[in-house]
Order: sequence, then structure tokens, then C-alpha cells
Amino acid sequence: MTSPDDDLKARAQQHVEQLPAETALGNADPAGGVQDDPQVLDDAAREEGEQRS
Repeated sequence: MTSPDDDLKARAQQHVEQLPAETALGNADPAGGVQDDPQVLDDAAREEGEQRS
């Protein structure tokens, strides 16, 4: 028979494994982040920087 502490540890481990990486690391984005392709975002930022120059 498992002790209640073992069950609690197992449930906590399972919960942490299901968290998004940024939440598990402690720096969650409260706005939820974006699901877009990062290359598209990088290209858009680069173009905006060129226009300001």
C-alpha cells in the first residue's frame, strides 16, 4: 500500500509534466503567448526595424 505522501508526490509530478514549459519554468506569459510561426514574427520585426532606420 502506498502512503498518502507517495500519492501526493505522484500527482504533483504528473501535474508539472502537463504544464507548458514556460509555466513549469516559472515565467508564464499571462497573455497566453502566440501560436504563430516564430520565423514570421522575426521577419516582421526585422522589416519594421528597417523602416524606422
